[in-house]
Amino acid sequence: MVDVEWGVKRLDQVYHSEDHLKMALAAELSQMYGEKRVRLEWMPNSGMKVDIGVRREDVTIPIELKYKTDSTTVEDNAFDETFTLSRQGAHDRAHYRFFEDVRRVEEIVSEQGRYGYVVLLTNDSNYWTEPQQSALYDEFRIHEGVTREGALNWSEIKPWMVNGGHEAPLELDGEYRMEWTDFDYRDDISLSKNKRFRYLVLRID
Repeated sequence: MVDVEWGVKRLDQVYHSEDHLKMALAAELSQMYGEKRVRLEWMPNSGMKVDIGVRREDVTIPIELKYKTDSTTVEDNAFDETFTLSRQGAHDRAHYRFFEDVRRVEEIVSEQGRYGYVVLLTNDSNYWTEPQQSALYDEFRIHEGVTREGALNWSEIKPWMVNGGHEAPLELDGEYRMEWTDFDYRDDISLSKNKRFRYLVLRID
């Protein structure tokens, strides 16, 4: 079995970008399963691409990653480096795209695999905190303890959804309970604010 959650637990940095995170997790999985078994930007078919594929026996396990940041300044003493993470916001689009990834992995698993994963790492508490008021993307929320299954819909369709191709409901094959875990970065890394990182790992099978 490909244990992606164990791979994430072995990571210990704050990352510059989603690509940086992708490379780090792929390197960790290469240590765990062998370099020849891990592929970045794996293409299960000509019309689809996923972030990481890990070959196990006769199947490739698809892994999709999301890295969503809130504003902070990062000081990494090990690298004598300071850099800034910006507030990405756009929570409505981000939540919808998260479930687009879930649907993509579900499709791959149903056609040619046994299971797959979708992973989100963030220091934006909007993702794991239960909302205090309603929003257009309520059915796409992924806060701690909520379960998502079946058809997910916007509460109202707006022009930007249509223009961006995000208006369609997303029909899930599986049932997913959101269970968040704290992410521990190294002690020689400090953040100016939004210091807490958490991650969500959904197994698709």
